[in-house]
Amino acid sequence: MKALVQAELLKLRTVRLPATLLLVTLALVALSVCATVLTAGRTGAPLGAHDPDLFRVALSSASAGTTMLLVLGILVLTQEFRFGTATPSFLVTPRRERVLVAKLLAITLVGALFAAVSVLFAAALSVGLLRLRGLDVVLEGPLTRTVLADLLVVVLYGPIGIAVGALVRNQVAAVVGALAYSFVVENLLVALLPDVGRWLPGGASAAVLQLGDVATTRGELLPPLGGALLLVAYAVVLSLVAARLTLRRDLA
Repeated sequence: MKALVQAELLKLRTVRLPATLLLVTLALVALSVCATVLTAGRTGAPLGAHDPDLFRVALSSASAGTTMLLVLGILVLTQEFRFGTATPSFLVTPRRERVLVAKLLAITLVGALFAAVSVLFAAALSVGLLRLRGLDVVLEGPLTRTVLADLLVVVLYGPIGIAVGALVRNQVAAVVGALAYSFVVENLLVALLPDVGRWLPGGASAAVLQLGDVATTRGELLPPLGGALLLVAYAVVLSLVAARLTLRRDLA
């Protein structure tokens, strides 16, 4: 298994896609931090300029790049079918579940790297913008919990992407569908059925990050532990279903 994981990591290191998605992730983190810090205290903003929770919420922006991990996970799996490398991969390792597990482990490690870089970047940018506005950087409260929540949320979206890729297999359809769901469908469901929002992946992520009133979901969020368990359940259940289908489907 170690050799399989190393092979998957080597594939990711030899292409530009992960680095490109990391840059896009940092851009999304920067936008989220700027939107949080620079609008604080303005009319209609969810946080005041001197709100002690401002730095923590800005730090939670490290999770803004989850969609990029979702896309990367999808591409890691679907490119095997798009470029015809699935057949030799499964011939070298006839036990298909080992290949899928190796991909899940590899994307988890890459997700941990994305998350760590995002947290450091969000923290540095948040401190810089707060000082630029002459505001205090409040290093109190559950900051450690927020960092751990960022790590958990970002890391889990990679395996979810692998599972989505295994379920759909068509690369374009999987990526477009994932983006459409993340940016459009889920928001519509939350707007039309607020009570449903807390049970969706986005609602679970907001609960883990303890965003409360500043979350995009309406209605009461799940407790942080409940949100974490729900998000883990999404990753586990989707991975199990994907593994079952991968074992049974033809490669062609």
